[in-house]
Amino acid sequence: MLLSEIARDIGGTLAGEDREITGASTIEEAAGSDITFLANPKYRDKAGACAAGGIIVGEDLGLSIPQIITPNPYLSFARTLELLYPEKSHVPGISDMSFVHPDASVDESATVYPFVSVGKNARIAQNCVIHPGCVIGDGAVIGRSTTLYPNVVVYDRCRIGEHCILHSGVVIGSDGFGFVWDGSKHFKIPQKGIVIVGDHVEIGSNCTIDRAALTSTRIGSDVKMDNLVQVGHNVTIGDHTIIVAQSGIAGSSHIGKSVTLAAQSGVGGHITIGDGCTAAARAGIANDLPPGKVVSGFPAMDHRQWLRVQKITKDLPDLLKRIRELERRFDALSKD
Repeated sequence: MLLSEIARDIGGTLAGEDREITGASTIEEAAGSDITFLANPKYRDKAGACAAGGIIVGEDLGLSIPQIITPNPYLSFARTLELLYPEKSHVPGISDMSFVHPDASVDESATVYPFVSVGKNARIAQNCVIHPGCVIGDGAVIGRSTTLYPNVVVYDRCRIGEHCILHSGVVIGSDGFGFVWDGSKHFKIPQKGIVIVGDHVEIGSNCTIDRAALTSTRIGSDVKMDNLVQVGHNVTIGDHTIIVAQSGIAGSSHIGKSVTLAAQSGVGGHITIGDGCTAAARAGIANDLPPGKVVSGFPAMDHRQWLRVQKITKDLPDLLKRIRELERRFDALSKD
């Protein structure tokens, strides 16, 4: 594409000569046919030595290479990547090497690849893409323009919204972890609910979302999950929430809207986290959080308090040495 075409399509302004662009790369590695971007001011010095054919910036930096000026360079670069690297096209139809129950409904515009199993009364809507090895249980629903990558399992009666992406190995609707001691062994509590996933949700590889015991586990719209996230039964997650890799949410917890749980965060059972909260990496949340709270550590505490604790922690060896020296002097004075 020409830089002028990219600028037009992403709503930017081209400053400098028009050039043909064939790819995208980092600011350090971009060549003359690549486009790159600058969103972080700390990389501004690197922009001056950049060999790219064009760069997306937030303001005119007076560079020797052509610039596309936009209010949000990072977002504009993401849209540019869509232009330069369009999604693979799929031929609608059902592979002869898949099994689709006679009572299932698959829209004629959907693509079902080999070795897919679609259960009784399941519904696959328009423009869905179901990759090899997926299993869609009885009565399950896959919404319009949703993609299931290889080996995704959607258990019976669970519902996936529109424009969702489920990456390889995702399991939706496995049994919640519920057992009761009967005096001699653990008795399994039947898990008869479902999982409901909203629209525009992306779920990373090998995430698991458990079905509810009786009602539904609910994932709101525009929720983004990284790889290896575990969501327990009866959990609800609000719209626009981000959950980063290896985080776990125990059963019956309520996560509000626009929450961020950083990597390896843990949320205890029956916990409520208010809208707009942020948990730093490895935070262990054992109590309810009001809206807008930022927490760190285990057990999770106010982030500013956690920073003070960490500052003291590194001084503990010296403090211990001083205390022991004071105790020695005190004992010496007492003996006198």
